[in-house]
Amino acid sequence: MGTLELQLRSASPEDAVTIAALAVQVFLDTYATEGVRPDQAREAFAEYSVEAFAVRVQEPTRRFFLAEHAAGLLGFAEMQLAAVSAPGATVVGAELVRLYVQPGWQRHGVGRRLIRSAERAAASSGLTTIWLTAWEGNSRARGFYAALGYQDIGTTTYSFQGKGYVNRVLAKSLHHAAGAV
Repeated sequence: MGTLELQLRSASPEDAVTIAALAVQVFLDTYATEGVRPDQAREAFAEYSVEAFAVRVQEPTRRFFLAEHAAGLLGFAEMQLAAVSAPGATVVGAELVRLYVQPGWQRHGVGRRLIRSAERAAASSGLTTIWLTAWEGNSRARGFYAALGYQDIGTTTYSFQGKGYVNRVLAKSLHHAAGAV
């Protein structure tokens, strides 16, 4: 893969198709580790449809940051750029809804660049905290966030298709100025 020339930009509604494809790929790679079950397939096609992303990209408080290489989408960060309460915690701040990087490009700095963009956007909006949830079974993601200064502040359950998945709630204080995050 060599040296990575990465372009970061904000998403537009036209990007919904590539965001949806990448989201389904990463979701199934993460959660369908023992084969794709019907509940996982239904969730992937509902939550990560082109139509769902086309709507979310246009929401006024939602931001998408895209990481591209050679005109191909390698990853994206989706965030709520508003003061949102973290589940079960006293933390209020921007929510990093999801950070998805194509499996072959993980550990190449794509996720780190995307999360830094999200943190800068939150700080620039006057928010002092950013939080997210990560599936308890995804130790690789939880380790990534811990290495970037995110603290585990509790648990929540993400439910789909009648099944609950324990998620860790992670948060980071954005003490730095907007450009220094």
